[in-house]
Amino acid sequence: MTQLELSGITVRFGGHTALNNVDITVSTGSITGLIGPNGAGKTTLFNVTNGLLRPNEGTLKFGDADMTALSPYRRAKLGLGRTFQRLELFPSLTVRENVQVAAEIRGEWSSGSNNSANIKKNVDRALEITNLRDSGSKNVSEIPTGKARLVELARSLVQEPKLLLLDEPASGQNDNETSEFADILRSLNKEGMSIFLVEHDMSLVMNVCDKIFVLDFGSLIAEGTTAEIQGNPVVIDAYLGGKSG
Repeated sequence: MTQLELSGITVRFGGHTALNNVDITVSTGSITGLIGPNGAGKTTLFNVTNGLLRPNEGTLKFGDADMTALSPYRRAKLGLGRTFQRLELFPSLTVRENVQVAAEIRGEWSSGSNNSANIKKNVDRALEITNLRDSGSKNVSEIPTGKARLVELARSLVQEPKLLLLDEPASGQNDNETSEFADILRSLNKEGMSIFLVEHDMSLVMNVCDKIFVLDFGSLIAEGTTAEIQGNPVVIDAYLGGKSG
């Protein structure tokens, strides 16, 4: 069953075409990867998906809802979560406070979850899932980048997304942190959450994704399983053969 459907997405910045007639579908309950060289249009596609950027052409559907013209807020209420390539945390707050801010915003969407007990429960669960319970009292400016990525993930989780967009979540993580992150993604997916992942760490992508799409110069050049992508000569030439950065 298709959860997210992007059809004919085209984005132009002046005379530059950042995305050219891109079609992508993300199946319900899947972990889907999006890879490609720097400048291929991956983050632009994510910005279109969560509403930060309006495409020049194309449509977006989330389940049965046409969300092409919806604001980021409306898309979040539908169940679309997002983390960013650049860390977007509140440096003056603790780990727990960063997550609590998102939980309080989520509580305002639903009258049944905006009391302090429910907010605390949601924050505790997100910190538990991301292995951050022991770091809750630390200021986010005092923790390493790899752990800060988990704070962003926890902040997205308290919004109870149906589909989570992760933009280079392994950036700044060491091998152990990336392995831990992969385990968290598998656990979330096992519980029913769909994940759409942009990542340069090919070991993470190949280990967790069910299907992978490949962008190059704004165009979709391949899609398939991990095995199909690893053996695709066009992908190898454009990206896996050494053009990544």
